[in-house]
Amino acid sequence: MIEPKPHLKDIRRTPWGDEAPRLGKVRLDRNERNQPFSSAFMARLRERLTDELIMAYPECWPTFEKVAAHIGVPVENILLHMGSEQAIRLVFETYVRPGDRVLLHLPGYAMYPVFAKLYQAEVETQDYDSNLEFDWEAFLGRITPGLRLVVVENPNGFLGNPADLGMLERIVARAGECGALTLVDEAYYLFHRETAVPLLMDHDNLVITRSFSKAFGLAGLRAGCLVSRRENIENLTKLKPAYELTSVTAMILEELLGNPQEYESYAEETRQCLAAFKAGLEALGFATSNSVANFLTIRLGPDLAEAWRIELAKQDMLIRRPFREEHLRDWVRISTAAPAVQEQALQVLRNTMNAR
Repeated sequence: MIEPKPHLKDIRRTPWGDEAPRLGKVRLDRNERNQPFSSAFMARLRERLTDELIMAYPECWPTFEKVAAHIGVPVENILLHMGSEQAIRLVFETYVRPGDRVLLHLPGYAMYPVFAKLYQAEVETQDYDSNLEFDWEAFLGRITPGLRLVVVENPNGFLGNPADLGMLERIVARAGECGALTLVDEAYYLFHRETAVPLLMDHDNLVITRSFSKAFGLAGLRAGCLVSRRENIENLTKLKPAYELTSVTAMILEELLGNPQEYESYAEETRQCLAAFKAGLEALGFATSNSVANFLTIRLGPDLAEAWRIELAKQDMLIRRPFREEHLRDWVRISTAAPAVQEQALQVLRNTMNAR
């Protein structure tokens, strides 16, 4: 057998086939969109799904223009990719060298440490504490000469907590002084409308990633983008694939951007559902995260959280397992959903509590 590169041997990934089917169930485990698109929008997509669209190689330039207009930057400041995951990987592949230091916060998107290992970086981390508080001053203090990449999720993809924009600018500025790139992950933008995009004017060491999986609801299509200064986009483009998106993905993203009510109404509904879900959980006596995304993290304790997960699964409702980190084992994350679904989940929680 031909052996892979030595540094790949310690990387463990979940193989295909190890996950149970999720389609047809109420998916509250991965922060996907749970409310359907309008029937008029779906009818328009079916009209545009032609044989030629499937057979021809993608033509993504109109999509580039619409995404740039949506973000409010020139086209030369963006690069589309197959989900923000691949956009993030492109940043690592372009800028991170073997032995480079990368600073992450935990919990965070699981692919960051994976990419760090793939590109043989030295990972430094700082944890949110057991009350979901984060010492941003300490994080800032970890940005020292020799660091190559700083990653900040805004908001955090497991807790939903946002970063203060003033601190974010200090991080970008400090990283620039130390010769480091800052990657700001805005996967949940539109739920949380604060963005680092205005910082691009003053900082050439900033790259922002956006996903179209969350507020846009296109998780099954894999679409995301990078936003940065033109010079950085030119460097990132050197490693891009021949085609950034599939023809179908580009068409649907273009159509969605042309019908903003499809995602704006969903984002507003989500904010209302988040507030209602938070109030319902806190009425039961549980602490929740300060989430500004489409999910909440709840302090249930590992035993109750696992019992709730099992009872929800009996009704084809999926949530995540409790956190595995020892100091976060009391917490579990659950996505928002339509009011009736959230009330069902709360009722299952009440029944689970009463049965204990």
